[in-house]
Amino acid sequence: MEDGLVEKYSQEIEAFVNVLESSKELKVCLTNPLFEKKLRQQILSSILDKMALSEVTKRFLTLVSEKGRLAYLKDMLEFYRLLLDDHKGIARADLFSAISLSKGAIEKIKTRLKEITRKQEVILNIKEDPSLIGGIVAKIGDVVYDGSIKTQLGVLKERLRRGEV
Repeated sequence: MEDGLVEKYSQEIEAFVNVLESSKELKVCLTNPLFEKKLRQQILSSILDKMALSEVTKRFLTLVSEKGRLAYLKDMLEFYRLLLDDHKGIARADLFSAISLSKGAIEKIKTRLKEITRKQEVILNIKEDPSLIGGIVAKIGDVVYDGSIKTQLGVLKERLRRGEV
């Protein structure tokens, strides 16, 4: 795969998704099976002709429409981007912290997450959550790394309740 092209396809599909999402009527017209398939294809073709898209993207969008899956295009794009990130060695993580983190702390966390995920790059979406009390929580995909004081206190409370401590 040529990185320039796979990135280009992602941008082109995103542009079409934006057009589709910008008009509720258009989205309904192109995704509702109650509209004639021929009419839906004509409208789609007209839109695709006006957009500066590659032939590959046009054929892909036409196929998705023919199969009645345009309503799921936004989800497909999300999954495509996940595959693209994986191909490029990128991991995306949500990082929750009780307080604002210094640049040095963020870099240390990134380095550790690179080691854990075995990815070349980690892109963090940093959010503050005072309810954590202290520590951090990192979420990568479906995996959660919880190093928060809140969780540790909860575990300790449960152990005390069971009489283990």
